[in-house]
Amino acid sequence: AQPGPFRPFRPRPAPSAPPPPEPLVHAVYTYGAPATNSEPFRNAASPDGCFPGLRSYTEDIKGAFDEIHQIDAAAIHNYYPHARTPSLVLRLGMDSIYTPCDHESDGHPEWPQRGGSVFAEWRLHQEDDYRGRFGSLLLDGKPAVDREPFKTANFFAELAWKSYDTMENTKKAIQDNMPGWSLVARALDRNKHNGDEDPVMIVQENATLDCAIVFAGTNDFSEFATSTTQYGTGYCGFEKVHVGYRNELWTISDTIFEHLKPALEQCNKVTCVGHSLGGALCEVFAACANSGNYTDVDYQKLAWKRTSPRRLQEAVATVTHESG
Repeated sequence: AQPGPFRPFRPRPAPSAPPPPEPLVHAVYTYGAPATNSEPFRNAASPDGCFPGLRSYTEDIKGAFDEIHQIDAAAIHNYYPHARTPSLVLRLGMDSIYTPCDHESDGHPEWPQRGGSVFAEWRLHQEDDYRGRFGSLLLDGKPAVDREPFKTANFFAELAWKSYDTMENTKKAIQDNMPGWSLVARALDRNKHNGDEDPVMIVQENATLDCAIVFAGTNDFSEFATSTTQYGTGYCGFEKVHVGYRNELWTISDTIFEHLKPALEQCNKVTCVGHSLGGALCEVFAACANSGNYTDVDYQKLAWKRTSPRRLQEAVATVTHESG
């Protein structure tokens, strides 16, 4: 038999990496949030692994040699790191410290760090501490509140603290301070045994059809166990998520997310906003929603399918679910 024609060897191309998942959460803005996972959450939907937005916490410098650091106590509540996102150490009357998150920087997820001259201060955890410092924000000696991402963080702070308020008061605050935005969904999980209430709301900008989903922080004494129970557990494909925040988000997604998904599906872009515990929930929520872990039951409970964006009607009532 005659040999066949010579065919040069051509190595098979290496398989290309799968494309990143489509982001469901496009930005995260948190205020005085505790940390959430044994390893900094990465944004699987972003090439640099960062969540756009801003994580902020307050700090006062004291002492004759500026050696004493007082930190918002919630932000230093545990030893976990935060998600990879830009961060801002909010100081009053002096330069604040901004760290971006990109291919070269991770936003310092390990901040704030404990130390001998670092003290937790709950008096730095309130709305006035944050709103006042954003309003007078200095970076390199220059006003910076009108720069991004600080301008948007200052804007969404309104929602972070209104998450604790009534629906009526929230609507009025949005009308007065956020023209062009509307409250389009609000759902609440109420534990009938201890009275704990966990509200979640969605607001939408009429022009862009972008939305913000807002988680409330600790609003009941019975909820303190959520933060103080700190061992790691599995959630949404991650191995060592803070169990308190995992359980809180799992309950919310299991009980009331079916009432929120129809609104989220019709949003253009979605931003997550939260103060304190609400900010911790945003970190876990965004990490799961953008993970692309489509077959995971935790992902399926909270993820939604994006459709053509459209303007939503203003919500007229809070959907309440009794659990426990």
